[in-house]
Amino acid sequence: MQQLIPLELFSYFLVFQCHFSKPNFVYFQGYLWGLLLTRGRKTMNNIAHCCFWVERSLSSWERFLSENLWDVNAVVKTLVTLLLQKLENQLQVHGGYLVGLDTLLLAKNGQKMSGVQLWKDHSGNANRGERLQGHHWGLLGLIGWEQKSQRYWCWPVKMRLISGKLNPFQFIVDPEGKARRANFWDGVIPLVLDLKQQLNSVVLRVVVDAYFCKVPFLAPLVAAGISVVTRMRKDAVAWDQRIESGTRKKVKMEGEWKLAQLLQKFTPRTLSVKIYGQQVQVEAVEREVFIRGFGPQVKVVVAKGKKEPIIFLSTDLTLTAAQIIEIYAARFSIELAIRDLKQHFGLAHYQCYLGIAIDERPCRGSLGKGTREFDRFVHLACIAYCLFGLFQRQQLKFDWMPKVSALHSELSFSRLRRGLQHFAISRVLSPKSASEADFPPQSPELDQILRLVA
Repeated sequence: MQQLIPLELFSYFLVFQCHFSKPNFVYFQGYLWGLLLTRGRKTMNNIAHCCFWVERSLSSWERFLSENLWDVNAVVKTLVTLLLQKLENQLQVHGGYLVGLDTLLLAKNGQKMSGVQLWKDHSGNANRGERLQGHHWGLLGLIGWEQKSQRYWCWPVKMRLISGKLNPFQFIVDPEGKARRANFWDGVIPLVLDLKQQLNSVVLRVVVDAYFCKVPFLAPLVAAGISVVTRMRKDAVAWDQRIESGTRKKVKMEGEWKLAQLLQKFTPRTLSVKIYGQQVQVEAVEREVFIRGFGPQVKVVVAKGKKEPIIFLSTDLTLTAAQIIEIYAARFSIELAIRDLKQHFGLAHYQCYLGIAIDERPCRGSLGKGTREFDRFVHLACIAYCLFGLFQRQQLKFDWMPKVSALHSELSFSRLRRGLQHFAISRVLSPKSASEADFPPQSPELDQILRLVA
């Protein structure tokens, strides 16, 4: 494979070599390569067909996901370390690291898959209906500002399958030995806590949409020293004072405000805010208040919208109103990352029925030895997204990269795919002189080229 890819890309793969045995590392490289270059569905059959230099049966490729021993958590930690080294200050947003957290529904009809059930679809897509049968995933990504493209860029690093109520597969056991069914928050909060543990004692902020503006999400993160920036409902209320009794069993709230009316109660300030790479003027009012059921004080920013006020919330009181609005606008980058993961890396194309390949949960074998099952497929898609994204930023001016056009923007993965295809085909042809370039029908070189461009 080393002869078919640029050395700079191979150097990124080598960073992860310590996590795999020699045979598994061959599959790891080929799998990442196939996720980008394979057209159509990213099935195991298509990926193995694209990796013509790995002369193994299809079952050998399937065992890489389902049986072979390698730790996806350790691989993800190495990925985060690599991103911190390569991007450095780009990941610093207003004095701290910023991560985006979102969920996505992936349609799955296989009844043998863990966690498949009906979920309420909030996408607003009329073609999908009100409910969707499949998996519900939580996705966490580091967000950084890219100076050249003048936009925020999300680097997805971690995913977790969320257990549902109708078909649960995860349970929580408290110190007293009582078990309960895992809920939605048990699925998404550990994503942030794991990243916080790896980043050690740094300023970490999480930006989420309005669905996460609930006490079960805010309280555990704030207790762990993690700030949250989100939106509130248009009918949200807050209070100026929160008075607790001596026994701490009763709380009295005073000075109630309907937050949407703050624009009429106070004179808005004009703020200059960078949104989606452009400097815009926003009229807004800010105030430090208390919300129901949450002890610490929060800062709310009420901004004028085209039709109705937009209410932002931040648990970090040191942020200014302009910074809060800008951080929330940066959340849109995770939506673009989800789109690219689906379109270019086949995030929704897994067809695995074994738990080790799709989800993460503790289990015990017949001998009672504890084992871990990992969601390998989706994490390999995230790793491929980040590695090819980092590599592409170093190779923008190379001759083998296609020219920027209406079909291929500068940082599009379709442009990188076309460039890597040209690079690999040129290496296949390189041993042949011009007079021998017309291969016979049964030539192995011709078969390799057809696999790359199919």
